[in-house]
Amino acid sequence: MASQNNTGRQYDKTHAVTLVATAAVAAFRFIAYDGGYPSVAGGAKDAQGVTEHAAEVGEAVVAITGYSALVEAEAAIAFGALVKVGTDGKAITGTAADHCGRAL
Repeated sequence: MASQNNTGRQYDKTHAVTLVATAAVAAFRFIAYDGGYPSVAGGAKDAQGVTEHAAEVGEAVVAITGYSALVEAEAAIAFGALVKVGTDGKAITGTAADHCGRAL
C-alpha cells in the first residue's frame, strides 16, 4: 500500500460534491463554491474542491473535497510544498500564510 511519503501515489478521494458549472472549467483544477474558478475575492469564490472532469456552463461537475486530488499545476511544485490556487484554478506554490493544501 502506498503512503504519503510515496511520490508515486496518485490520489485518495474520500469526499466529493456535484456542482453546476457557472463557467467552462477544465478537469483537475480547483473550483469555487459558485461553480467557477476560485479567486482572491473569497466567499463563494473560495476553493471548494478539485474538478474530476471538464464541464461547460450549466453542466454538472464533480468536485473532490476530501483528502487529496490530482491538480494541474502552472509550474513544477516540489513534493511536500504548500500549494494554493493560481490562474484558472491551476495550483501554484503557496506560503504558510496563504495555502489550501500540500503537494503529495
